[in-house]
Amino acid sequence: MKPFTGKPTDYSGREHWLARPDHPDKPVDLLFLYPSSCRDPKAGIICPVDSRSMARWARLSFSIQATAFEPVANLYAPFWRQVNATKLSKMSFEEVDQAEWAEPRTDVFAALDYYFEHLNRGRPYFLAGHSQGSRLCYIVLSEYMKEHPEYYERMIAAYCLGDSLTKQYLADNPHVKAAKAADDLGVVVSWNTEGPANKGHNTLVVSPGAVAINPLNWRTDDVPASADENLGSFFPRLLLPGQRRLRVKADAVLDTERGTVVVTEPRLAKYAVTAIPGFKKQEPVFGPASYHLFDYSFFYLNIRENARVRMNAWFASEK
Repeated sequence: MKPFTGKPTDYSGREHWLARPDHPDKPVDLLFLYPSSCRDPKAGIICPVDSRSMARWARLSFSIQATAFEPVANLYAPFWRQVNATKLSKMSFEEVDQAEWAEPRTDVFAALDYYFEHLNRGRPYFLAGHSQGSRLCYIVLSEYMKEHPEYYERMIAAYCLGDSLTKQYLADNPHVKAAKAADDLGVVVSWNTEGPANKGHNTLVVSPGAVAINPLNWRTDDVPASADENLGSFFPRLLLPGQRRLRVKADAVLDTERGTVVVTEPRLAKYAVTAIPGFKKQEPVFGPASYHLFDYSFFYLNIRENARVRMNAWFASEK
């Protein structure tokens, strides 16, 4: 295992947990790594673990993403040092990767150590993240779980949304498997959501050789899923916790060449990142028709149902 950068955060204290139930009452857990939440232009490249900016946006992300799993699993989420979102647009892929292997990795691994040693108590679990959180999930899967197969064998699935799972990553890490169906186990569920107009545009989260699975029909080919298969699409309120249900539901078809989930419903185009006030400057980062903020929200209830399906498949296989 590579050496660590800096001193790890102490996760024995509750102040370093965004979510940590006192009395877990469900048979499975979910460990959630939030997306880029530090938006403090005065902070450095690596945001401190006690950043107020990060805590605020992490709670908002938790309320619209991790809660998809709330009826199914006990939710755990550590606060962890991460790359400052205000610096990302000026950093190359290589610089972002190098920064995430530093203090962010140190904290996430320390949180995992504490979780498995003191909180998990042998329960099967899901791993989930979004965007930068998913990128840390990939580091966890490639290195931490390779070093801890006793933990990895209890992982039901990892939902790594908003950052690419690539063919090269899978080749480099043959112990990691991409999801191929709605109920396969020990696999990575991954996608990036965008509109047709993003085709041909480079983005910070869509990498060459990306692979994905359709969150409505759970296929890995280009057979489209209609909005009728969607149990409910939502809109994050951005500045307040939670979200509201949309009258229009997202459809989904895989672009197998690009490795993304494409939403073709034209009435949802107004929710592209570039159409949301305050996010227009992110166009060079995400492309002109990205639904990066909606990787969970557009398919929120289908994700919840799929977690239930995978959990039931897990316990059936154990019997």
